[in-house]
Amino acid sequence: MMKTATIKRTNLAEQAYQAIRDELLTGDRFLPGDKISVEDLSRQLGVSRSPVWAAIARLEAEGMVEVRPRQGVFFVGFDIDRLREIFVVREVLEGAAARLAAERATADEIIELRLSIERQRAFIQAGAIELYTNEANLFHTRLTELGGNATLTGLVAQLWTRITAMCLRRNRKGGDFDERTDEHVAMVEALARRDGDAAEAITRGHIRRLADSMRAADLT
Repeated sequence: MMKTATIKRTNLAEQAYQAIRDELLTGDRFLPGDKISVEDLSRQLGVSRSPVWAAIARLEAEGMVEVRPRQGVFFVGFDIDRLREIFVVREVLEGAAARLAAERATADEIIELRLSIERQRAFIQAGAIELYTNEANLFHTRLTELGGNATLTGLVAQLWTRITAMCLRRNRKGGDFDERTDEHVAMVEALARRDGDAAEAITRGHIRRLADSMRAADLT
């Protein structure tokens, strides 16, 4: 059963959206490709179907669910070809963000990124791959934010949400975490040098290699 508490009757569509989105991304109840019952969600959240459908419409626009005529609502399924397409867009956007960050990042912000890399190294050493992955994701998010372009940051966040949804509970294989972290170092050093060309090129190559790794390991 869904653990989300009954929501208050104010701004129901927004609250329904947050509750359903959180439930989907935990991976505790729904897996990619699962059918979602609007009636069950309405009953469990204690609201009518209208705010639930409004939430579903937002989640569909974000690429997290699919509404199929005469079939129902489905959590987005794993699709390697679609995932590769998302990574192509991610490469372009994160590369642009890195170029902007090379122009804008402060010395303190660069130190912040270096501390993140230290934590990544520690998690790899401890064999804590899930913690490493979370820290690496935070590193990418922060690097994108340092570009100072809210529209770009928002678009990248949407891509991350789609990747996360499609890849819930998939095996995290591969042994190239040290190499990935070395590339994070190179990205930060390019920022420190104020070298926008290098920051963009290194970041784009890094994202491209992440996409390539999916061919062998279904890894994001």
